[in-house]
Amino acid sequence: MLSRIKEVLQTFPYVVTGVLFACALFITIFNEEAYIPAGLFWQILAVSFLCVLGDLFFPQRDMTGRERRVRRLLHYLYINVVVFGSGRIFHWYDAGNLIMNAFIFLMIIVICYSVSFVIQRRNRRLSELLNERLEQYQNKMQ
Repeated sequence: MLSRIKEVLQTFPYVVTGVLFACALFITIFNEEAYIPAGLFWQILAVSFLCVLGDLFFPQRDMTGRERRVRRLLHYLYINVVVFGSGRIFHWYDAGNLIMNAFIFLMIIVICYSVSFVIQRRNRRLSELLNERLEQYQNKMQ
């Protein structure tokens, strides 16, 4: 369980960064003259944390390709529910404005893909480093 908490805390900064970029872009496009209340930053942190909790959809074991796709879909749907639900609660956007909805939908896709890419790349580098160190250790032992 401790490793799951660590994983969530490592993913959180990536998600917050993506959400901040998306918010800045959203405000620039749809309401350039907007007054940004300080509460928005707390809302961004809370929603980002709720989104990161979606990582718990993935077990800490190997999954089949089909299971991985289903869990990714569920994770993506969960994030959409969190973001669009929070957006309604916090009055971030006009639900009747299809362009705003499409923009948010697109930003969710971009952030999900970007965060997944960065985390996979980080994990691959860590794996390569561990393999390299293991090989060095084994060579010393011989």
